[in-house]
Amino acid sequence: MNLRSQLGRVRAEMLSSVHSRPLPLRSQGPVVSFCFDDFPRTAYTTGGAILKSFGVRGTYYAALGLMNTTNNLGDQLRQEDIDSLLADGHELGSHTFNHISCRTVSLRLFEKDVLRGRQAIRALTGCDAGNFAYPRGHVSIRSKKRIGALMSSCRGIYGGINGLSADLNLLRANSLYGDVDQRARFESLLSENVARSGWLIFYTHDIRERPSAFGCTPALFDQTVALAAESGCRIASIKEALAIFSEPIRQPSHS
Repeated sequence: MNLRSQLGRVRAEMLSSVHSRPLPLRSQGPVVSFCFDDFPRTAYTTGGAILKSFGVRGTYYAALGLMNTTNNLGDQLRQEDIDSLLADGHELGSHTFNHISCRTVSLRLFEKDVLRGRQAIRALTGCDAGNFAYPRGHVSIRSKKRIGALMSSCRGIYGGINGLSADLNLLRANSLYGDVDQRARFESLLSENVARSGWLIFYTHDIRERPSAFGCTPALFDQTVALAAESGCRIASIKEALAIFSEPIRQPSHS
């Protein structure tokens, strides 16, 4: 491990240890969630179609300032994509408005853009996008404390499984990038999630035959969803998973 990786791990451990908001999972798992950041069109047109074929739903973290634009992830979300994914039962999460990093602006300006993003989604759809993902996965101690107090959940990009409890101010999530040659890594994470009865969150961006460095192929996504279903995990959007973990545990009846 090089110095940069070591520093990144120390930073992740430090940020994960402060201003936490624990949600006990209480053996309600194993659960798997599939998320899409920025919301390039292929995340829905291809990724959404795959999820639909399994009868499950995902979470799309949208930065509406990217709507109707094109970048290295391909064409970005359009109004019809939002309308269709909501009709399919998927969740629309918030991702700021302008897709800005909390490391590049003041906390005040970052909070303002977070709130603008959530308000824009409400104005466009009538939905309250209370589940949030940090653009680029950038988190600071101050932003974790402040934004965590405003949202139902905040998701980062620090890998691992949400085990005995999940930190609602910084949910752990794992990148789902590349092609089928990466399958073994995701299969291992799913096996560990089953053993720990935890909550495993995957995130990606575009889903294309030739994806960006931040996306995956349709084949890899399809195989990973299939592996999750075959493992016995419940597949749920972030909103659905939070509802599962908030359910009262049924006590066995005594005859």
